[in-house]
Amino acid sequence: MILLISKNKLVLFLCMFIIIISINLLKFTAIRDVMKMNNETLWGKIIVIDPGHGGIDGGTCHGNDILEKNINLSISLKLKKELQKRGATVVMTRETDDSLDDHINNGNRHAEDLRERVRIINNSNADLFISIHVNYTKNIKRQGPIVFYYLYSEKSKVLAENVQTHLNGLSAYKEIGLNRRPVEGSYYILKNTLPPGVIIETGFISNEVDRELLLEEKHQKEITILIKNSIVEYFDK
Repeated sequence: MILLISKNKLVLFLCMFIIIISINLLKFTAIRDVMKMNNETLWGKIIVIDPGHGGIDGGTCHGNDILEKNINLSISLKLKKELQKRGATVVMTRETDDSLDDHINNGNRHAEDLRERVRIINNSNADLFISIHVNYTKNIKRQGPIVFYYLYSEKSKVLAENVQTHLNGLSAYKEIGLNRRPVEGSYYILKNTLPPGVIIETGFISNEVDRELLLEEKHQKEITILIKNSIVEYFDK
């Protein structure tokens, strides 16, 4: 009789133990799923960030001290962190002040640099890519970001529309009220890449206001947050 009671207690204990473990496992799964929904909405996505220019190629500039390549890299590294926070796997075409032309010396540095960027993007199995640049024009009054996409890529067009809409809302331009649409572009990196992608001209180095903004940490941070939000929205559609 005593042995039977002991066995019953043991069975009851094991049942309770299994129930407790199951409840905790369900809680853990639910918490994990909520985290993925709230903080890791880009879980499983591969995104390439391409900071334009670099190394011997400074890009556009203002004087000798404000170079596009440095602004591109600074914004791109901030964007990398924002996307990783949301669970994305991020591939960078460069993370230092280097060109991607393998230091050749046959007069085709720019072409080799672009081909290497395309190779990295196409070999990354990426879901999309973002190429970061800074604009220049002789019209010093022009301001604000412009997003370019390839005409024959519908997915790139959708991505470009999302990014441009979000960047139109940058707090620095609220008074002038940016209402831009993305622009079709036939740039090499847009035409020769497999995944959808866009070129983002984050502002005009030729405009005094934009130039100062592009050097501000706060403004760069806001740009990256808005790009991240537009990417999340793109994948949610």
